[in-house]
Amino acid sequence: MPTKRRSTLFDFIFALAGGAILSAAAAAPPAYVDVAGAHIVSQSQLTARTLALTIATPSFSANTVVEVTLPTGYDADPHKSWPVTYYLAGTNRDHTAFRAVYNGENLTASYPSIIVSPNADAGMWSDWLNLGAGGPPMYETFVSAQLIPLIDANFRTIATRSQRAVMGESMGGYGAMMMAARHPDLFVAASSLSGAVDTSFTQSAPVTNVLRLLTDALATPIYGLWPLEELRWHGHNPADLADNLRDVRLQVRVGTGTLDMSHGETLADVGGCVLEGAGIVPETLSFHDKLGMLGIPHTWQQYGWGCHSPALFGQEISDTLPGLLAAFGTPAPASFDYRSFEPAFTVYGWSVSADPARALEFLAMKDVSSQGLTIAGSGTTQLTTPPVFTPSRPVTVVIDGEARSVMAMPDGRVAFAVQLGAPNCGQQYRLGSTTNVTSVTVTLSQD
Repeated sequence: MPTKRRSTLFDFIFALAGGAILSAAAAAPPAYVDVAGAHIVSQSQLTARTLALTIATPSFSANTVVEVTLPTGYDADPHKSWPVTYYLAGTNRDHTAFRAVYNGENLTASYPSIIVSPNADAGMWSDWLNLGAGGPPMYETFVSAQLIPLIDANFRTIATRSQRAVMGESMGGYGAMMMAARHPDLFVAASSLSGAVDTSFTQSAPVTNVLRLLTDALATPIYGLWPLEELRWHGHNPADLADNLRDVRLQVRVGTGTLDMSHGETLADVGGCVLEGAGIVPETLSFHDKLGMLGIPHTWQQYGWGCHSPALFGQEISDTLPGLLAAFGTPAPASFDYRSFEPAFTVYGWSVSADPARALEFLAMKDVSSQGLTIAGSGTTQLTTPPVFTPSRPVTVVIDGEARSVMAMPDGRVAFAVQLGAPNCGQQYRLGSTTNVTSVTVTLSQD
């Protein structure tokens, strides 16, 4: 009998311990996968649909927080995967804005996409030059090279360009169009909501120059001083990179700078009327005109009201979502054009490295496909194709009429060099520099 009592007591203690272990396991956060040096440190459940992720990343000197709003029904079918929409906030907002300021959960109740909202402080969604030293903060690198694969690795996403979109308001509108222009292979669609989308404007550059002062009183301009680093400004400006956006489904929206209380604006929004009307409207019209001049299709809407206000942004978000939804599933282009000042970059699976002796300047690629391209720049440029050829078999590379045979790599890529004349020695747009450009046509074929 004592043995039975001891057994019963043991079973009771064991049951309690086992229950505690199971409860602890159920409450524990999932084991997240690290990607590109980024690590999800912790998560908190803000609402039934929204998580806050604390992320450690080499892009920042401190952890950053990202909100993830799951679509209605995400938990109902554990086998279903979803598109992803990135929301980039403005200068005076942060990662909470989509949910807390614009009532994003309500706006997306029937929008079948995961929403990801990172934070950029006043950093223009860009990597900071830091007097040439580089390093943190690197907002563009974080989103394009770390956050996107991190989300794809840890949530049920459809991890393809055709199922990924980006939108943003104000500074975030600049970020959305800038990132889509610099990484058109990442986003099928992009929308600017009253965004600063042409920073070449005389009145825009000085404002953008001092934005860092909102974060660091001793800071220098994000891209460097305009007279010395004009190229870097052009190399991030959506209006300058508009041709890169030809195959992205675009939406461009803006108000008028006129307060309208019937749409939910209040006297507290008066200050935003000047910003919208005198600053954002001219930039947006300039960008709209540039897209039109290039024959690039885009949805254009200028509302008959609206200051730089939460009411206007909320309306723009609501009107944008159907267009993003319609864009999901659009295939990547069969050929593309692209230009960048970066000394090395990848786009649509192509890898490009400029001559190390070449100064910073734009390199332009046109009609790029598996059949070849036309490339314009200076110096010896190294190119590697996507894996589109039969592995370990020769490919005929014809450069301006001169043919050579290049063996495809085991993964189906082909690497070759193109001579674009002598490398230019002075940075493009810098006073006293001369930028000579040589254009070469390359054709590729495999029997």
